[in-house]
Amino acid sequence: MKIRFLKFKDWLLMSVMGLFGLTACHTSKEASAQQPPAKDSDDAIEQPVPRGDGALMYGVPTMDFVVKGRVINEQGKPVKGMQVILVNQKIDISPDHMDEDNPYVQDYIRHASDTTNEQGVFECHVTDVPVDVQRVIVRDVDGKKNGSYVDQMVDIEFTEADQTGERRGWYMGRRVKDVDITVSKK
Repeated sequence: MKIRFLKFKDWLLMSVMGLFGLTACHTSKEASAQQPPAKDSDDAIEQPVPRGDGALMYGVPTMDFVVKGRVINEQGKPVKGMQVILVNQKIDISPDHMDEDNPYVQDYIRHASDTTNEQGVFECHVTDVPVDVQRVIVRDVDGKKNGSYVDQMVDIEFTEADQTGERRGWYMGRRVKDVDITVSKK
């Protein structure tokens, strides 16, 4: 009876942890082999030292994404004063939602955006879960100074060829993409 209760308790605990997105991962054999051996004592149950792959920690894989390049007009000339925001494609957001007073949206924009310079150059960084597509929102934030351009969304596809940096634990490396984004006048 006690064993059934313990199994039920473990199942219930793992189910609740799963609802919060916590799952087990496996480590390399080298990391498992570096664990200290179990201590022997008269009143302790001897536990085998885990070898090989063992579940050791909980977490979520992350990856750094960098999108850099230029914003140009239809004639190929650089456009100054365009805000470029890097957003995960799975987030349902559009340029219309960017002016909200929501402090979370504003904080995200501050950390995941850049404004183009005289040469139209920008560089955006974001840390996210590993995905193959990131969305870039391009907004005209200086109004008529640059000629008034249409706000737009562009999906940027990342491949293994864009991968840089080594993977360590939950960190899955870095993906860098260099793009030119063409905008249209209003």
